[in-house]
Amino acid sequence: MNKSLSVVVPMYNEEENAEKAVLSLQKVLADLLDDFEIIIVESGSTDRTAEIADRLENEQRDVRVIHQISKEGLGSAIRLGMANARKEYVLYIDGDEPFEVTEISRVLPCLDKGRVVIGYRIGERESFKRKLFSAVYNRIVQLLLRLGVRDVNFSMKALERVLLKKLNLRANGVFFDAELLAEVIRADAILYEIGFEYTPRKSGDSSLDRIPIVINTLWELTCYFFRNRVFRRG
Repeated sequence: MNKSLSVVVPMYNEEENAEKAVLSLQKVLADLLDDFEIIIVESGSTDRTAEIADRLENEQRDVRVIHQISKEGLGSAIRLGMANARKEYVLYIDGDEPFEVTEISRVLPCLDKGRVVIGYRIGERESFKRKLFSAVYNRIVQLLLRLGVRDVNFSMKALERVLLKKLNLRANGVFFDAELLAEVIRADAILYEIGFEYTPRKSGDSSLDRIPIVINTLWELTCYFFRNRVFRRG
């Protein structure tokens, strides 16, 4: 396929998932593209994730690693990876493989100038707590930002690098996904949605529904709303 792609993979304490996720992704991309890179953004992990990432970079020519000194939030890791992308299109996916990576083959034909491809979840979340948090958060974001999408936070979004450079992205936490969508809508880009069968995490723990992260997410949402919807009317 005559496209080049940077894939950003944020990782924190993913020693059980890291190698399998990256090698699976690399195999799929090699079958689909002649020109690609995988950018691992490792955020001050306390396990062996950094060591595994560095080894993958040394062994695999298509893998690059960026280390954050400390964990600054999911959004900050994705922004850092995207800022260092070198290819025509940029895609991000979580390191815990939220869907079968072979499904990326469905994304590539949809990539085009002025179009942003986003995923939405098909299937249930791991727990009632996560399901409730997601439902409430999506409702709040839709109400305030009027995004009009099925799933705000699903971790698969892809867009042109030239478009990415025009967006004012500041969120350091989970709000990054909603901020990205809001910014591409403000830039008059076209949103194209693709459904993915959700793959529950097989190992490790997700921390996205912890109270401090929930509070920070709502704070970043509030700041964005007042910055763009109240103080910039018209």
